[in-house]
Amino acid sequence: MSHSGRQHFTTNPVTDKLRSGQPTVGAWLSLCSPAAAESMAQIGWDWLVVDVEHSPVGFETMVGCFRAIQLGGAVPMARVPWNDTVWIQRTLDAGAMGLVIPMVNSPDDARQAVADMKYATRGQRSYGGSRLAAYIDGDYRTWADQHLSVIVMIETIQAVEQAEAILSVEGVDGCFIGPNDLALSMGLSLNETGPGTRHEAAMLQVLAAARACGKAAGKHCFSPADVNTRIAQGFQFLGLASDAVFMARAAQEALSAVNLGPAPAAPAPGDSARLY
Repeated sequence: MSHSGRQHFTTNPVTDKLRSGQPTVGAWLSLCSPAAAESMAQIGWDWLVVDVEHSPVGFETMVGCFRAIQLGGAVPMARVPWNDTVWIQRTLDAGAMGLVIPMVNSPDDARQAVADMKYATRGQRSYGGSRLAAYIDGDYRTWADQHLSVIVMIETIQAVEQAEAILSVEGVDGCFIGPNDLALSMGLSLNETGPGTRHEAAMLQVLAAARACGKAAGKHCFSPADVNTRIAQGFQFLGLASDAVFMARAAQEALSAVNLGPAPAAPAPGDSARLY
């Protein structure tokens, strides 16, 4: 029986780009829809992150999203709910090619994340198989230790202050700044962010720490202009909005362009029967 074959990964394109200093651009998935994930993947993103922390996605739906992302041609990733051994190991077994790990505030937090993503003797990930193994050229265990993208989130001012130590941890490929939580940790409103603010200085401090360690820095962006600015500054792992944001923006733009015209005249008294 003939078949079209399946995609095989010799390396991880995202990890390759990050380690060679190139920028990557992806988006967040929060609609909990494999159909939306497949459609997004075909656009040309480097990666798509299923947001398991801040969406109601269930585990089986997440697996479906990974399959759809892979089918569409992007690298499937996830943001796990926490720096938690069970979540990290189960999500990798489900087929993620990299993880974004929240609230990494110290080098010890980073070492824990790496240990949960690596097999012994480099870590403590339990070997029970992964659905991704069928798509890997060679031994999955060796491949995973070399090529999974390990992205820790720096989203508090405490983490900013320890950014260089966090990013110096062996096995960490880069960091991802959560700008909103960072602002909250600094006691700032979102109106107190932007060029020239303490918030912007903190993000650039993380970028400088990443450069000093030879690691990739990234952040969430809310517009293409912001992505372009951050690439020019040297950021590499850049998320642009989400499937939900893109849907809402397009729907709002379309509805706003509708010309409803003048309201129809009210029927004259006694004419109500003519409407039926």
